[in-house]
Amino acid sequence: MSKFLLFGLVFTLLRCIPVVGRTVGTLSDLDSLLGCMSRVVSTTRHVVQEKVYLHFDNTGYFMGEKMWFTAYVVRADGHRPGVRSRVLYVELLNPGGDVVQRRKLKVDERGHAHGDLSLDSLYGAGFYEVRAFTRYMANWGGAACFSRVFPVFRAPSTPGAYEPVMDERSYRRRLPDFREPDTLHRSPLNVSFYPEGGRLVSGLRSRVAFQVSDGGGRHVSADGELLDGEGRVVGRGFSDSTGRGVFTVPASCDGLRFRLRDARGRFKEFPLPESSSEGCVLELPPSLDDSLRFSVRGTASYRDRLLGYMLMNYGRVWSCDTFRVGSGYQKSYFRDSLPEGVNQLTVFDGRGRILCERLFFLFPKPSTSDTIRVTSETARLTPCGKVRLRLHAVPGSVFSFSAMDGGTVFNGRGPSVKSWMLLFSEVKGYIEDVGYYFESDDSVHRRASDLLMLVQGWRRYDWEELSGYRTRHAGEWHPVEDTLYVTGRLRSVKKSLPVDGIPLKAYVYSGGIHLDGTTVTDSVGCYAFSLPDVWGEWNLQLKAGVNKLKSRYLVTVDRRFGPPSRRLSPYECRSLPFLPSYLPLLPDTLEFDTLPLLSLSERLHKLPEVDVKAKRRFTEGARAAWATEKRGQYWADVYYDCDEETERYLDEGKEIPFFKDWFMERVEFADLNNLPFFLGIDVKGALTPVELAVAKDTLVKERGSLSDEEEEAEAVANGGECKDEDYLGRYKGHPIVWILDNVYAGGGGKLAMKVPAGAKTKKNDVSFPVFLDEAKSVYITEDPSASTSYHYPPFAEEVATVFVYSHGASTRRIEKGVRRTYFQGYNVPSTFENPDYSLMPPMEDFRRTLYWNPDVRTDENGEAIIEFYNNSSCREIHISAEGITPDGRCIFNK
Repeated sequence: MSKFLLFGLVFTLLRCIPVVGRTVGTLSDLDSLLGCMSRVVSTTRHVVQEKVYLHFDNTGYFMGEKMWFTAYVVRADGHRPGVRSRVLYVELLNPGGDVVQRRKLKVDERGHAHGDLSLDSLYGAGFYEVRAFTRYMANWGGAACFSRVFPVFRAPSTPGAYEPVMDERSYRRRLPDFREPDTLHRSPLNVSFYPEGGRLVSGLRSRVAFQVSDGGGRHVSADGELLDGEGRVVGRGFSDSTGRGVFTVPASCDGLRFRLRDARGRFKEFPLPESSSEGCVLELPPSLDDSLRFSVRGTASYRDRLLGYMLMNYGRVWSCDTFRVGSGYQKSYFRDSLPEGVNQLTVFDGRGRILCERLFFLFPKPSTSDTIRVTSETARLTPCGKVRLRLHAVPGSVFSFSAMDGGTVFNGRGPSVKSWMLLFSEVKGYIEDVGYYFESDDSVHRRASDLLMLVQGWRRYDWEELSGYRTRHAGEWHPVEDTLYVTGRLRSVKKSLPVDGIPLKAYVYSGGIHLDGTTVTDSVGCYAFSLPDVWGEWNLQLKAGVNKLKSRYLVTVDRRFGPPSRRLSPYECRSLPFLPSYLPLLPDTLEFDTLPLLSLSERLHKLPEVDVKAKRRFTEGARAAWATEKRGQYWADVYYDCDEETERYLDEGKEIPFFKDWFMERVEFADLNNLPFFLGIDVKGALTPVELAVAKDTLVKERGSLSDEEEEAEAVANGGECKDEDYLGRYKGHPIVWILDNVYAGGGGKLAMKVPAGAKTKKNDVSFPVFLDEAKSVYITEDPSASTSYHYPPFAEEVATVFVYSHGASTRRIEKGVRRTYFQGYNVPSTFENPDYSLMPPMEDFRRTLYWNPDVRTDENGEAIIEFYNNSSCREIHISAEGITPDGRCIFNK
């Protein structure tokens, strides 16, 4: 907002106050309100948030493939390029919420970056999450970051035999759950209430939205009744197919509760949220005409007070004014005069405190300039034949383009760049069918978007922080990474030792290249080094300049600032059929042309047989091959990188734990996550001790007693402790067989000998890891066949096998005041390989993504030419093209 607009705003506000009302008290109220508005305007100009959107080459993947993507990083206020961040983090999370891959990409001056994630090292099919964020975006939590869930199917048993097979156990049972817990107390029928404006106020009528769900978080359609304290029906509410509904709370009712009927015809009552004795309520119902009206009502203490309201759109102040509630304040706007997308309406007092607030969505008007048109210059598809496409878009636009084999697309498309920027990124939680809200601007869609805003509304912009009513500590802010940085903190072992003004030197080296620099810690011990653009992984050494006292200092590194793993919706963890509205671009004609193709066996050149007369020797190379981690990788359900786990402890300023303690912590997560599979019911954060006792009594009556595993699960659920040897000896109720460097090390049941920490095994001369950094990796499998080749006779019960690979010798070179670690520079994006069948004969080709280009540019006429070769079996091609123009307009093919 320019200074002239701000002066005009102040002048308008002054005109809103009647002359007779300009008492000293009124002027003080006006000054406070103007001060709040000025602070909000100033803050939104200087503290500009960022958004990121990722366009992928496909909608679902198979294990062993690559996931190609282009990232668009823009300013949140208008979705234009021009962000200051130049470092983008893209992470792949497994179904349990662990980060299994991480990419650090350089963002160019247009806000673009591209890269890939490899799916050839995963340990099972399932629903994997991809999230992207800048470090600056982490200031607003995980909801401010990009997130999308993809199905990853099993790899084809034979090349080209793509079957969308998902192993349920691989993503529901085998992994510990490190995602955010479900805050809702789950039962077969659940209701959450969302008063319009944020709160209920006694004596004031208001609308309340609600969401009905079952024990698994799925939507439930239900009819409900609002009852007063005497059991009389004073209102009704009905939830739609999304489980959302709304009802009106009368002005003079106490002890209200909402009654629902479950699937069995039984009634269940839910109390409404507690109401405030004083305050204001806001009402903005979905309009059926070209106007938008909101009203504010308040209790007696607020009716004569001077209040303010502000309308914001993606962080930009659009309109604001002062008013008095009186008997009821009303304000109208023409819909065409308001900005499209998600708007935030806030009513506040002179201190900057929110009295009521809500979001509302205005349908964006479609435009031909938003479309990337695709026309084919190829008459018909042939195996390995050339395809030529002409693209039409805004002149000078840059976007990414993907062509997919329509016969191998097994999942419906996610949000487009437009639906993500205008809607998805402004709400909290998953939107099941985000494209629905962009279909039409009729009354049905307006009501649906109104319910969405009431139920899933999330405040990307915290108005109380913007107005100065609530401040955030400076140390809580993540900086803007306009280049590569090494940041961290110097911590003292004793609190009496100073951490400010300590010299700190950094050494970064790789492949004969050496960089170094010196800095001084600030008042709280923080430090920062800036680096030039470097690529790949580098060695990093940080050394504090405290010669006599360096043994009393620890050097930490800040690189664990990613948001916590969010709780996934059951609706995004399912594979949907490809939407029929996306028609094939190049359909098959009367018949599919065929050409002679060379199979894989025909392309191989067989070498002549050679007789070997020398004796076979068992060399050190063969021994080294046996000692590799491939055996553990082959069987693994769960994998832990112990080196990375060690770095995590050091980054947080913690001592390296004992291997036993670290493993016990992980097993506790696994056991707690899998308690339902012992007791047959969900006991993790869902059952009270009384309910758990009832469940136990039921099982005892049915079977006579609980098993040892169920007794142990009950003890864990009730906060009890299990014996140390039981935890080390069991994983999810199964005895553990320990395999150290591919040699049997013990375990397997209560009668088997446990391997004590630090003891040497009988089969090799390598000590069992004592500290975590002495282990290199850990692989865990519940397949009982994994350990059969390591012992005889077989164990009497099913076992879990834990493969532990060590460094071979202690690597504990931890010096106080010195930190030896690594620094990850930018990752080098891979190049998408396009076969050229003009230079080679047609052959069996099973590519699912036929063509991927992260950087397509249109000429001055708005055209671009795409050429690529088909695979050997594709009969229809599906196209996906998306981008953002320099003026913030989202473009995509329809």
